[in-house]
Amino acid sequence: MRATTLLLLCMARPSLGFTPTMKIRRPSLSSHAPSRLNLSTPPNPFRAAMPPALPSNDTDGFEGLKSKLMVYLNTADENSCQTPLNNLKTLLRITVPSVVAAVGAFFAFPYLALSLASAVNNAGVFAVLSQDSSQFVQNFLTVTGLLFSILVGQTYYFMYQQQEAVYLSLFNEVTEAKSLLEQTTLIAGSRPIYPKILMYINSYINNDLKQLNSPPSKLLARRPDKDPLEAIMFVTSVGVPSSLYETVRTLRQARAGRLGSMQRKLPSSHIFLLQILAFIELLSFPLLGAGTQTIGGYNILTVEGYLFAIMTFGIVLTLRTIMELWNMKGAYNVEGVMNVMVAGLDEELKERMEGCRKLPGPDDGKDGMDGWVD
Repeated sequence: MRATTLLLLCMARPSLGFTPTMKIRRPSLSSHAPSRLNLSTPPNPFRAAMPPALPSNDTDGFEGLKSKLMVYLNTADENSCQTPLNNLKTLLRITVPSVVAAVGAFFAFPYLALSLASAVNNAGVFAVLSQDSSQFVQNFLTVTGLLFSILVGQTYYFMYQQQEAVYLSLFNEVTEAKSLLEQTTLIAGSRPIYPKILMYINSYINNDLKQLNSPPSKLLARRPDKDPLEAIMFVTSVGVPSSLYETVRTLRQARAGRLGSMQRKLPSSHIFLLQILAFIELLSFPLLGAGTQTIGGYNILTVEGYLFAIMTFGIVLTLRTIMELWNMKGAYNVEGVMNVMVAGLDEELKERMEGCRKLPGPDDGKDGMDGWVD
């Protein structure tokens, strides 16, 4: 009964003006939600591990690559003390002329053989050249090849011995120079002539020991007053123990050995005669090609042209290697080894010279050596 009455009241609510009130409890946003919404992107944990961006300018990237390449080319090897740039220069000076000569020989061989064949134009001569019945051409090639191999081998061996003598003399001289610097500090370190001796040693290293490109005969022919070792012997001849004098004398002997080993022994005419002998040996092969063209025609000349180009490449390569040894350039230069050996000596000498400038002597300003400058 009560349920029926309640249902009737709900159905008659609009007409009677009765509206039941219901309170809906809604959750408060201020008590639980933050006051400000954070809509920013969360930090990327992998951002720090990402590599730096490349430069946007192509010129900067090219300049950086160029600078890295130059640093690599000018960095000396730890074992040979030679830079990759020197090795590259030597390789180009040897291989480029050899390749050019080989390519020229390949294209010139058929033309030379056909020109000689047209100049001879005799069936009997062609038969002798193609079959070599008299063995004249074979004996000619044997003699010229033997002469060329003997002279080239002896020349290369002589150049290699000279290169070895240069290295031995340099090590000996640098060792004596270090001994002179050490004895100078121990014996004359408290004397007023000590700064002057250091100045002469510095002049000797920069103007004599490092001058590898100067003619050795001119370095030895200088006047005594221009020779720093002579000046050291003069200032140490009175009042200083004789051991320093003996060290200077030994250093002068080591310098004489270095200058003698670096003096060029072979004249330029020797290299020119080797080139003439190589040209005579190569000239005999187109003569043989003039006889063989009657058997195989132009095709056999093409095959022989390949072999002639390979032989020309080998001969020119050998001559260019001897010329590099003769000129002592590139990878065969001892300047890289010299710079490594003298680096420690230069640093030690510089430190001692700076120490002399900071610590004045007992007679500073009285002996005319105040503020000595080279």
